[in-house]
Amino acid sequence: MKGFIQVLTTCCLFCIFTSSAYSQQRFRAGVILGVTASQIDGDNSAGYNKLGLQTGLRAVARLKGRTEASIEFLFTQRGSQSELIKDEFSNFFSLTTNYLEVPVQWHFKDWLIEGEEGEPDYYKVSFNGGFSYGRLLGTKVNDDLSAIRVIAPDYLKKNDFSFVLGANFFATRHLCLTLRYVRSIGYMYDPRDWNPAPAKSAWNSHCLYFQTAWMF
Repeated sequence: MKGFIQVLTTCCLFCIFTSSAYSQQRFRAGVILGVTASQIDGDNSAGYNKLGLQTGLRAVARLKGRTEASIEFLFTQRGSQSELIKDEFSNFFSLTTNYLEVPVQWHFKDWLIEGEEGEPDYYKVSFNGGFSYGRLLGTKVNDDLSAIRVIAPDYLKKNDFSFVLGANFFATRHLCLTLRYVRSIGYMYDPRDWNPAPAKSAWNSHCLYFQTAWMF
């Protein structure tokens, strides 16, 4: 966690410098705060029941026309949960996985809003797609089912590669609301990697991200 904080601090200083140094809006930077809703295929649960937190930084570079490229540095909580609200009469389990995540995306913008009183123009909506790398930092298990507790954390892969699809709505030039779908390309747990394997079913993670970003 100490290393993660150092990375975020360095990136934050870089983004602030970049944002102030290029006032012509070739580059922009911002901070992100959001909520995740996740599930894992293969762990005997269904539904995006696992809620988590997300925070980090975003840097955006303007390309040609209505296109942009972005990179983010995020602390993301994913995982799975048997139900959204714990029921004392059922077998409840919850798995929290903490990731350092770096999405790289391409954006297409639309709905131009003309700036007032010398403010730059901006686009109201944008659509994005790309790929994300995640590094597993740690796990937390609240489990009545032994298989989940055995698999996490010792059998989970440390590296995650995902594809990303999303849409953004700018309420103002600075305030951005984002909905994003993220799905792992491979398995976070693969029984073929272990002999003997603690569980027969492979695990694949997918998530919904609800982000609020303030762009400088």
